Amino acid sequence: QGGRVETYRELESVLQGDDGCLPSGVVNRLIAEASSDMRAAQGVTGDMKTAASDVLVALARSHFHFVMSELQSHLKAMGKVPDETVLLTLGKMARSYALRCIPFVGMTLLALRTMLSRVGSGQILHAVCSVLEQWSKGVNAYFCNRDQCPFPRKGVAQFCEAIYPVFRYVVANWLDCKEEEDKQAVLGAVAAMMGVLLHEEQHQEHAWEQLLWLLHQYQEVRDTSQVTKSLGYVLEMLEGVPTPIPRGTALAISTAVHHQLSDVTKEPGPAHKAVLSRCIVLQARMCPEETVVFLHSQLSGGSKAGRVAALGLLAALAHSDAPAVREKLPQVVEAVRSVCNDPSAQVRRAVLEFIRELLSSGSQSCWAWDVVGHIFIEFSRTSGRLVRAE
Repeated sequence: QGGRVETYRELESVLQGDDGCLPSGVVNRLIAEASSDMRAAQGVTGDMKTAASDVLVALARSHFHFVMSELQSHLKAMGKVPDETVLLTLGKMARSYALRCIPFVGMTLLALRTMLSRVGSGQILHAVCSVLEQWSKGVNAYFCNRDQCPFPRKGVAQFCEAIYPVFRYVVANWLDCKEEEDKQAVLGAVAAMMGVLLHEEQHQEHAWEQLLWLLHQYQEVRDTSQVTKSLGYVLEMLEGVPTPIPRGTALAISTAVHHQLSDVTKEPGPAHKAVLSRCIVLQARMCPEETVVFLHSQLSGGSKAGRVAALGLLAALAHSDAPAVREKLPQVVEAVRSVCNDPSAQVRRAVLEFIRELLSSGSQSCWAWDVVGHIFIEFSRTSGRLVRAE
C-alpha cells in the first residue's frame, strides 16, 4: 500500500499543475479507483484513504462535475451515513472550489438532513461538521463574489432555506455534547452557518442567540482559540449585514474578549491575542461608540491586568484605518489619558505601547501629538531612562 499511496501523491502533484482535459476513460478509471480506496471498509490504511481523497480533489480542478457527481452519489446513498472520508472530501471540495460548489448546495444539505439523526459523536460527527462549516463558508464567499459566478444568481433566502433546518437540528441536538473535540467541531459549523443566516432578517434573532452560546464556550472548552476564530469569522460576515449588532450582544462580545485578555490564570499566546484584538476592531467598525465606551470603563476600575488588556485593545483601535473607528480616536485618546498617572509599571508600559501604535498609524492631528508629552513624563519618572514596551 505504501507504493500505492506514493502513486496517489504523484498523481495529485501532476493534476494540481495540469489544466488539460484527460480522456474520459482515464478520468472514469481514476475516479473509480480513488473512490473505491477512499471508501474501503477494511484492508486500506488511513494514509491511503487520505491520498485517494486528495487525488479526487486535485482532479476536480479540471473535471469538477465528474468528481462532484461521484461524491453526491455516495452522499445520497439511502439508509446509511457515508464513509467519513467521503464527507471530509466534500469539505475539501468546498474549501478549494467554493464558488463552483454553489449549484450543489441545496442537494448537499438536503442529503445531510436525512442522516443527521443517525450521527453520534466522534469522527463522523466531526466530518459532518466539516461539511457544514466549509459549505456554509462557501455560501458566504458567494455572497461576496456573485459577479464572478457564471451560473444564474441565487438569493440569500434560497441558501437560508437550505441551511436553516440543518442549523436548527444542530442547535437542538449537538450544542450540549460533552467531548472537547466534538464541541470544537460543532462550534466551527454553527459559526459558519450563522454567517449565512445573519443575512436573512427572519433568522437573525435565532442567530444572535447562538452567538451568545458561542461566547459561553469560552467557559466550556479547554482550547479557546477556536472559539475566538469562530467569533472573528462571524464578525467578518457581519460587516456585510445592514442590521446592527444588538447593544446587549455587543457588550457581551466586548466583555468576553476583554476577559480572555485579562485572565492571568490562562493567558493566551501571541497568535490568539492578535485574533482577539481583531475581534474588537471588527466590532468597532460596526458599533464604535459602544466598543470605546466599554473599554474606557475598564480603565477606571478593576484589576491591573484588566487595565492593561483594555489599553492593548485601545491600541488596536488606534491603529485601525476604518473610518468609523478613526472618528472615535479623540475619544480613545481621552480614555488613555485617564490612566497616564497609574502607578503600575505594566499599565505605564501599556500606555507607551498605545502611544507608539497611535503615532505609527499616521495620524497628524494635534490631539494625537499631545500625548507625546507623556513620554517625557515617563522619562523623568524613571530617572533619565525611558520605559518602553518590549
